[in-house]
Amino acid sequence: MNQLGFRAARVLQAIAIVLTVLFWFSPASVRQAEAAVMPGGNGGWLVVASRPTAPDAINVARSYSNRFPQTTVFQSNNGWFAITLGWMTQPAGNRYKSSLLASGLIPGDSYFHNGQRFQFAVWSATGITGGASQALFASTRLNAGSGGGTVSPPTSQQGYVTGLDPRGDNFLSLRTGPSTRYREIARMGMNTPLTILGRSGSWLNVAMADGRSGWAYGKYVASTPGFAPQPTPPTVAPSPVTPPTVAKRSITPPRRGIVGDLARTGDDFLSLRAGAGASHSEIARMLEGTEVTMLAQQGAWFEVELSNGMRGWAYGRYLDAAPPKQAETPSVPTIGPEPEQQAGLPNQNGVTEPNSNLPDLGTLPEGKRVALIIGNSAYEHAPFLPNPKNDATDLMESLKRLGFTVILGLDQSKVAMEGTVRTYVRTIQDADVALFFYAGHAMQLGGRNYLIPIDAKLEDQTAVDFETIELGTLLDYMNAPGRLSIALLDACRDNPLSRRFSRSLGVSRSSQVERGLAAPQAGGGNILIGFATAPGEVALDGDEDNSPFTTALLSHIETPGLEIEIMMKRVKADVYAATRGTQSPWHNSALRKEFYFKN
Repeated sequence: MNQLGFRAARVLQAIAIVLTVLFWFSPASVRQAEAAVMPGGNGGWLVVASRPTAPDAINVARSYSNRFPQTTVFQSNNGWFAITLGWMTQPAGNRYKSSLLASGLIPGDSYFHNGQRFQFAVWSATGITGGASQALFASTRLNAGSGGGTVSPPTSQQGYVTGLDPRGDNFLSLRTGPSTRYREIARMGMNTPLTILGRSGSWLNVAMADGRSGWAYGKYVASTPGFAPQPTPPTVAPSPVTPPTVAKRSITPPRRGIVGDLARTGDDFLSLRAGAGASHSEIARMLEGTEVTMLAQQGAWFEVELSNGMRGWAYGRYLDAAPPKQAETPSVPTIGPEPEQQAGLPNQNGVTEPNSNLPDLGTLPEGKRVALIIGNSAYEHAPFLPNPKNDATDLMESLKRLGFTVILGLDQSKVAMEGTVRTYVRTIQDADVALFFYAGHAMQLGGRNYLIPIDAKLEDQTAVDFETIELGTLLDYMNAPGRLSIALLDACRDNPLSRRFSRSLGVSRSSQVERGLAAPQAGGGNILIGFATAPGEVALDGDEDNSPFTTALLSHIETPGLEIEIMMKRVKADVYAATRGTQSPWHNSALRKEFYFKN
């Protein structure tokens, strides 16, 4: 080798050493570039948003995951975190994206990405995280239904639904997470074939044949490697003769009952339904230990009434007889004072002590108190709101401790909301204090405020009349002579449904649909109205379990000796500080006397 060739070889060797050093001491994001999470072929991830930190991205992803159970968060090699709804092949993916954009379900700047920048999944509604894997790709592939796109079942252990009780809720819920707290995606009948992807405790991560995946209670899933039976076909009557129906039988006199052990159900609640059967709509969920009055029986179902006046039907297998009330033994009166125990008199040491046997009258509420609380989270035609259900249930517990009879409505449709409101209006006829709290989507049109049930679509001009509940109508029923009324609304969130409705009205009327809520007049009644933020502004849903407004409300509502208007000022200060001045609650009061939740 000549001198020139020797030098060239030495130079090439030095370059190789430098490149090796640069590789091993380069940032991890560069070294992991080869570990891109790419579906391959013409497949791409549908990216709807990105955030600079993992917690922010996961919070956004959870708002999509109840409608899109394949939602996944990826760490990108640029340090940001991408929120994806899953992946699809083209051109079906673009057709699917166009349909979602037209429905207002995803942002206008959503796009498909081949995954070359994605390093690994840090969170997924499917429960599968990490780098590129067959299980991740199988569980996150989107199915567009009629819009195109098919899903190949993952090669994993096969199973099927079994063990359901035909006399009760004869289905197995497919949920977005491994608990009954997570939203229901689908209801699976007996022998529904499944692919088992993973396990978390007693719950299985499964995929259906149509591509939908989620979590199911493992007790009702049987695994059979390589085989799954066909779904049981619907039973066809051999003749057009109508089968006999089970007659409704009144229970006279009505019997007291209690919701018993629910461990056998896989859920932590018993459904209260509009009729005798699992096919009827759910109007409430009763926790274990809830006391009921049984009014009638139809087959295995019982018509019951709750302590708040709400009526419906419950499956009798989970209702037990309530223990008999203990007869009160009349006390024998003691005649004559006892100086050491009677309030206001000194004992033998000269110290005045209160009588511990007497109730603290300063803490007891005055008169009958009734509250209606509605929390709507699981919107069917808009992204999921994480906090309203939490806000409603947490406030319910506080109000119960403050002497209120509480009527609770969670994730209510238009029909369910109307029924709950009517129950409330009947219950407050003799009430001294009536309170209404609403968390969820709402909108204003022409200066009037409308509460939006979870099944509202708001696609045309008739929607406001047939799909919403006008707030003013409810306030009119509350605002009765001699009654003190309180209305608190945590409902000013950014609302894609109102934007869609505005587009359907045309130029002349769309200008009447404005941000947030309009300021209602308190009128001549004895009423206080409070909003989570100023009229015309948008409130935050919050990154914690409760919204900023409800968090502040819960921290002050049980404070003894705090008058309600002073309480609202403290709530305003807390929210303003927590949101760094971006949100400031508002209230309008026509109260003619002071009111204390707790004296």
